[in-house]
Amino acid sequence: MGRTSHWLGRKIFYSLDTPGPGELGVVEELLVDRAFVADVQEAAFIAELTEIIPTVPHHISNSLAAAGLASTVGISREVIREALMSFKPGRHRAEDVADVKGVKWIDDSKATNPHAAAASILSNFSVIWIAGGLAKGAKMQPLIDRTWSRLKAAILIGEDRDLIASALRASAPELPLYFIDLPADYRKGAEDNRFMESIVRTAAEISNEGDVVLLAPACASMDQFNSYGDRGDRFSRAVKDVVINGH
Repeated sequence: MGRTSHWLGRKIFYSLDTPGPGELGVVEELLVDRAFVADVQEAAFIAELTEIIPTVPHHISNSLAAAGLASTVGISREVIREALMSFKPGRHRAEDVADVKGVKWIDDSKATNPHAAAASILSNFSVIWIAGGLAKGAKMQPLIDRTWSRLKAAILIGEDRDLIASALRASAPELPLYFIDLPADYRKGAEDNRFMESIVRTAAEISNEGDVVLLAPACASMDQFNSYGDRGDRFSRAVKDVVINGH
């Protein structure tokens, strides 16, 4: 959370680190509160890390922010915990699609900009990254500089894929890159899912146990798909057809 000197009221800080007095944070496997307690030298239990789904850094951070806001209006920690446990992110937001032979397949098609893609990549290790589309002027080098060490390979698609490829070649020249082209007769929105199936098939061929195949394109979808939702749905369908059912 950014700290500012302009706000003169009470400030409640939160982070993924051990909280100081007056803060919310994480201690071992617990989310804890040292802000809304009678004695700030003590820490009150909010929730277990594993109760926050998906258990990834940016979602934990969001949960701490929500807990802090709820606490300011007097909502009890018991109710906050129940809400955090029951909350489910919307579709295509770090959504688990499958776990087959130790390879996880994750649909984060909503990651349509470099910032969102970075958070998604940094939540995983040994990532086979599916990326590309319409960058809309976004710079890719800062994203790659932050995340390249988590990548095993990149599968690049879409109009601005060369922007990502150039950044990867600059920061991680040894990283394998795979370019998947649209079929010559491709029609956006058609039932035919050959394009996404070829992407998934490539990922399946290069993945091994412990890898994560992550659709987090860092780009908008409209050059190839009707929407990020359409892109994510097609990815999930292709994983089912190619990886699970072996078609």
